Amino acid sequence: MKRYNLYALLLFSLVMLPLECLANDPVQSTVSPAGIWQGEWASPRGFIYVAEMHLQDPSGGKIEGHINWTLRKSPRAHEQSKLGSTGTEFVKGSYELTSRVLTLDGYRKTDPNGVLGLDKYRLIFAENGKVLGGITWNHGSWLGQIFLTRPPK
Repeated sequence: MKRYNLYALLLFSLVMLPLECLANDPVQSTVSPAGIWQGEWASPRGFIYVAEMHLQDPSGGKIEGHINWTLRKSPRAHEQSKLGSTGTEFVKGSYELTSRVLTLDGYRKTDPNGVLGLDKYRLIFAENGKVLGGITWNHGSWLGQIFLTRPPK
């Protein structure tokens, strides 16, 4: 009987320990890219934008949100007076949990200063749940790069 109790206790420990570790593991508990992200987008031509991305996960892998953009740097002489101008791009797409790939497409914008275009995003959500980054369509070149982190709480 003692041996049975010992085996039962050992089996219980083997089952419960991994479950407890997963519950306390920030990587496993942060499985959605929903939330606020901050960072930068850059292109090889010399454009740099500051981004604040707000994402929601309304249902099973569908993602929607918006990106508040601020133009930080432009190679165009006529846009130097627009540095610091802002606009908003609205995005929607999907998130694949196993691969951690986030696919977003811009579908509408609010751009009173004429500094934004709509883009397409192919991003990887880091295992630590704190970093999101990848490439963007950038008018067909796929050379735009975006790197975002969750802001400190």
